[in-house]
Amino acid sequence: MNQIPKIPHCPVYVLLIMAALAFCILPVTAVTITDDTGTTVILNETPERIVSLAPSNTEILAALGLLDRVVGVTDVCDYPPAVRNITRIGGYSSISVEKIAAARPDLVVASDITPQETVSRLRELGLTVVVISPRNIDHVIRDIRLVGTMTGAGPVAEELAANLSARSDVVAASAPSSHNPTVVHVVWNNPLYVSGNNTLQNDVIVHAGGINVFADREGWGTVSLEEFLMRNPDIIIVNGGGGMDNGTKDIILEDFMNSPQYASLSAVRNHQVYAVDANIISRPAPRIFDALEQVAAIIHTANTTGSGPETTVTPAAGLPGFCAGSAVLLVSLVLFLRRGRDR
Repeated sequence: MNQIPKIPHCPVYVLLIMAALAFCILPVTAVTITDDTGTTVILNETPERIVSLAPSNTEILAALGLLDRVVGVTDVCDYPPAVRNITRIGGYSSISVEKIAAARPDLVVASDITPQETVSRLRELGLTVVVISPRNIDHVIRDIRLVGTMTGAGPVAEELAANLSARSDVVAASAPSSHNPTVVHVVWNNPLYVSGNNTLQNDVIVHAGGINVFADREGWGTVSLEEFLMRNPDIIIVNGGGGMDNGTKDIILEDFMNSPQYASLSAVRNHQVYAVDANIISRPAPRIFDALEQVAAIIHTANTTGSGPETTVTPAAGLPGFCAGSAVLLVSLVLFLRRGRDR
């Protein structure tokens, strides 16, 4: 007769240790994060179908290699070019809840521009919504890590964050320690609409070594021509192209350089008016570091030459890989600005 083997006596504490080890090796997919509104969100599984409600968030997702999971974007999401093939779910203020629901997302990445009623409605439908809206350069890096954590792309996000931090450090090291020029960022020219304190553009100016001439203004707002002339900034940076679109003609720059009402400004007389791609300097996404490097090069040029031709600053060729050659790229930008190129 076959005998049933006896199970050796096993102390209780050994069983507990074995159970603990078994638990530790089980896949744990649930992630708890706190978004930029302070809302705690639990993701029970790694999201495979993502909808982005802001161009900046779309750019972050793309930089993390997650575009193949994005199933919906806004009408104004245009970078990288591959997003043009993704289903559109409406504009900033005309988001279609029905189209989002039809996309069956397991994660919706909203922003501070997303109407609160839209966010609430999506959550009422049982959708997981996370609000990502970085306020400054450091927050962009922080939110890249956050998106990496909640999408399972943590290692890629960490590499990107480290790369961007290194680029920022290079700019900080090259910023002037004295004789910091006064700078204004003009979003629009009619009426004059500028970036004040607590804006992404103010943070770019400060990190690059400049002083925002309208730092006493909270957020973005209009200023009168008289006040603008009185502030008389050393450097004027304007949104390139159509100012708020992808137009090829730098209409704001041309207005400053050709309109008699601006002729008395030091920046105009010294040819210190520059256009920077509106999307790059306006979106809290990885390309904001391209804008940071460009503004730093502008400030460096102003400090070393005193004047130079007005120009359009073209974006850096690529995002990754800057860390090893940061100084070389910054010097190249300076030389480019010295030569000047009108468009």
